[in-house]
Amino acid sequence: MLALLYVSRSTMAPETAAAAVADIIAVSRDRNPARGLTGALLFTGQHFAQVLEGPVAAVDQLMATVAADPRHDDLVVVDRRPIAQRRFGRWSMAYYGPSQFVTRHVTRLLDDRVWPSRARSAGWLNDLMWEFAEGPGADYRELPVSSAA
Repeated sequence: MLALLYVSRSTMAPETAAAAVADIIAVSRDRNPARGLTGALLFTGQHFAQVLEGPVAAVDQLMATVAADPRHDDLVVVDRRPIAQRRFGRWSMAYYGPSQFVTRHVTRLLDDRVWPSRARSAGWLNDLMWEFAEGPGADYRELPVSSAA
């Protein structure tokens, strides 16, 4: 299995962003279970950050679709690594947003091309997304996705 974290800049007009993000979440929650994908999405109003977990082929296939999506640009994969266990196994797609709190951290990941500081920032953002998904305000109404690949 693979875990991948990317960040990107939104190209959506503010007045259409909420509906577009709601559509992304609905489609993800509908399609990801059949693909064996889990993850989390954060939308700051200006940027996206998304963690995807699952079989390598499924993650790569979805990333090809994500990369072609006109709702964002400047997509940067900031972490890609094999995993033995899912971190977001309860979620076909956890969502938290909009959040201005993390905007500067996502921007840093987009702008910083130096590996050690980018790796630190990617780890911090991944941890923050996990806290949003699993913390006290998490919404577990969604059915869990099997952690098997």
